[in-house]
Amino acid sequence: MKHLTILFTFIVFTSLNTKAQLKIYGGKKHDQFLGCMSCNTEDSNSIWSSFGDYGSMHNANSIWNPDGKYGSKTSDFSPFNKNAKYPPVILDRSGKPHGYITINEKFPDRAPKGGMADNICKWRDDIIEDIPGYYDRLYRPKN
Repeated sequence: MKHLTILFTFIVFTSLNTKAQLKIYGGKKHDQFLGCMSCNTEDSNSIWSSFGDYGSMHNANSIWNPDGKYGSKTSDFSPFNKNAKYPPVILDRSGKPHGYITINEKFPDRAPKGGMADNICKWRDDIIEDIPGYYDRLYRPKN
């Protein structure tokens, strides 16, 4: 199990270092920016930054806001509602989709299992306890 965790962390770290910014968009037409999923905690647009809007549990457009449209467990626009009709989509810089971020494992074109989006869905309740700390523990390079 430890070897799988190390391998997973290496793969994620390698993909993050390629500077492929993966951004999350929500709404019915996926035209609402919800933050950068692959940006580090120092980026104000990062979902991992406690200093930015998208890493806040209080911002209306944050996936971490448990009472918000994009973070509740009941909203049709939230990745954390198994029955959401319009979960957020992940796009790269060129606008190429990288799947939907949703806990519904049967949702068509769901982001791949084992990736960052999957971890966000699986560990949301733990993540919101320390959003930047979670990122640092799993995705920041160790010196």
